[in-house]
Amino acid sequence: MKPFKLLLVFLISISSIICISQTSKSRIEITQASVGQEATSIWRTINDIAFFEKQGYAIHLPKDSLIDSLIVKSKKGVFGNEDFPGIYTFVESKVFNQNNYKQAIEKVESQIDLMNNLINEIDSKKDQWDWKFKMFDKYKLIFTLYGTGGSYSPDEGTITLLTNEEGGFMNYEEPANTIIHEITHIGMEYSIVQKHKLSHALKERLVDTFVYLMFKEELPEYTIQNMGNTKIDKYIKKEKDIGSLNGIMLEFLNE
Repeated sequence: MKPFKLLLVFLISISSIICISQTSKSRIEITQASVGQEATSIWRTINDIAFFEKQGYAIHLPKDSLIDSLIVKSKKGVFGNEDFPGIYTFVESKVFNQNNYKQAIEKVESQIDLMNNLINEIDSKKDQWDWKFKMFDKYKLIFTLYGTGGSYSPDEGTITLLTNEEGGFMNYEEPANTIIHEITHIGMEYSIVQKHKLSHALKERLVDTFVYLMFKEELPEYTIQNMGNTKIDKYIKKEKDIGSLNGIMLEFLNE
């Protein structure tokens, strides 16, 4: 084979490898649980326990007299940063075990391709909308045994996912439902939720409606929670309505 043809074949091969690598790049990064992370989950849950109870959330915390005493402190308004070291020591010495997260990690790994496809679908459509859906190249997934379900950081692109030692998840059998839900929270936190000063319940309904309309075929288990003002439903009925969400919220809130 002539040198030019050899070079051409080589360049085509390299190009193919690069394309495959780019295509297969995961948007989800699974991180190993740690003592510090779990101590933080417990601290945050206790700190906000009055809010969680008011909203009717199921709360998952370790069964221990220390935790019970800290809950009492929180409800009295005297719980704070000084309580974190005690929680850290408790987690490290009494409850933390890396094997407790193994089954949950395996379940998420089995749905990585599905989630990558759904995230990329949002990415391909968001520029056509009248609002900005904030996205991250990669979402960092953190597992916890404590808290109320899923949570998110719109500034860091991190998602905390509640599980148990059997690899179960809150509300859904398949973790992709909750992960895409939290990614949607991140996407609309500033441009919709904070901009329009939405209540917690309406925020949840809006996120649920977005996920349901966008992915009801890919996530057949997904449902809209019984939260928030149902009057919003008449404004957002089809996937195309998502593109006008900012205008819809202006109209709805001025109704």
